[in-house]
Amino acid sequence: MNTANLLLAAVSALLTTVGIASQADATQYLGNPQPLGEGFVRSFVTLDDQGHPSEIGAILTQGSLSLPISKDTSDIVIPLSLTSEASTTAFDSLLLKYRTHSVPGIPEALGVPRITLDAFLLTPQEIALICPNAGINSSEPVCTGDELAQALKPPKPEFIPQGMQPTGFVEPGFGERYFDPEAALPIFTGQQPFNTLYDYAFFDGQISLTSFGATKAFLETQSSITKPIKVPISYPKTGYYPTQYSVSFDPTSQEYKLSLSGLTFRSVPEPSFTWGLLGLVTWGAVFLQKNKLKQQKLVQQ
Repeated sequence: MNTANLLLAAVSALLTTVGIASQADATQYLGNPQPLGEGFVRSFVTLDDQGHPSEIGAILTQGSLSLPISKDTSDIVIPLSLTSEASTTAFDSLLLKYRTHSVPGIPEALGVPRITLDAFLLTPQEIALICPNAGINSSEPVCTGDELAQALKPPKPEFIPQGMQPTGFVEPGFGERYFDPEAALPIFTGQQPFNTLYDYAFFDGQISLTSFGATKAFLETQSSITKPIKVPISYPKTGYYPTQYSVSFDPTSQEYKLSLSGLTFRSVPEPSFTWGLLGLVTWGAVFLQKNKLKQQKLVQQ
């Protein structure tokens, strides 16, 4: 084993054993490191001093940006498991993707080397049900037939963040993408450079994920930026949801951070036992009344 490999192995071992990083009035819990470029990437969740999640995302070591930029580069897809401390967030898992080219259904302006982070509300089993029989078109899998119709099922208005618009672009394993025109159109039209951008995905009328990304070029500037995320009125399940996303660089640790932050608790009302019982009593009364009327008609006949 050469010196470079020995160094990487040592770093990997260190990253694996050091899973908790303390901060002022907060504690950061780190997932298992995964190789990326000449470095590593891992998930993290930050809990505040009361034990509530405040931030979730991915941390990349500086060497992880040593990635090819050719348009012919195949996508690099890295699932990131979350530690148990992330269980009260709305998210089940994270997926980091590096892509250098455009894909069918998205503007060419986005077809530059970029890293995206998808935060799934769904379990792996549920994700596998999003177009499991996708066909092949231009080397990219696409949803077809009934599976496409299911993916394009319109969500209830309260589940769609105000102003977010459907793209009609459905990706197997993700769902239909919804974008924020206020953030995206200036990029699509060339009025602003593509540095960062966020979106949502929906499947079968429900939010499947929250996603955001940053271009490789922007990350390499070692800049930091925080932007708001539009949020819906209602959510499919109880948990902590983000209100903003951040991209930052720590000059001390020489690490990049992609995070969904401003986590806010949102609850989904559980069916009330009292109202459920009243509903059952009402249904029973209506059934008995209809049955009584039916018997009276039979007697009259």
